[in-house]
Amino acid sequence: MAALHMTDGSSSSDDDELDVSTARLRRHVGSSCVCLSPGSSTGRLNLPSRPGNPVYGPRMQLHCRTGFHIGIFADGKVRGIDRDLDDFALLEVSTISPDEVKIQGVKSKLYLAMDRNGRLYGEVDVNEEGTIFVASLLGYYNTYLSRKYAHLGWYVGIKKSGKPKRGSKTKWGQKAIQFLPRRLEL
Repeated sequence: MAALHMTDGSSSSDDDELDVSTARLRRHVGSSCVCLSPGSSTGRLNLPSRPGNPVYGPRMQLHCRTGFHIGIFADGKVRGIDRDLDDFALLEVSTISPDEVKIQGVKSKLYLAMDRNGRLYGEVDVNEEGTIFVASLLGYYNTYLSRKYAHLGWYVGIKKSGKPKRGSKTKWGQKAIQFLPRRLEL
C-alpha cells in the first residue's frame, strides 16, 4: 500500500489537493496512517483496520449498575452474582448482526433467553428466538432489549437484590437494565 505523505509544496495542483485533504483527515483521525488502496485510481482513502487486542476476546462479565454480574447457572436459572470472577458469571457474547447479540454462559453452555412472561432463563436451543437481544448504548452503559419482545420494550435487567427483573417491569433509563461489559483475559 502506498502511504500519502505531506509534500514540500513543489508538486502539481492534484497533489496539493490530496495533501490538503490528507492533512484534514489526519487532524480528524489522529496520527494513524492513511493509505490508498493498491492500484486505486479513484483516490479513495482506505483507513487501516483496527485489529483489536489479541489478549481479550468475546468473553466478559456483564456488570449491572445495581452491583451484580449476570450469572447463567447449569440448572437454567439466571441470577445476579456479587462475587468477582465467578465461573457462572463468565459470558461469551456473539454477534448476530451489527446490533444483535446472543449471550452464552461459558460454564453452563446455556444461552440467556427471555420467555413470554418476561422471565430470564438459560436456554439450550441456540435457534430459540428468545435468545437474541438488541444491544444499544445508554450513556456509557449497554442495554439488551429482547428482540422477540421488542414491541413491548422488555430489557434484560437485574434488581438491587440480585434477582432477575421481569421484562414487563423494565423501562428505558432504569439502573437495572444498564450493564458494563468487563472483558477478561482468555
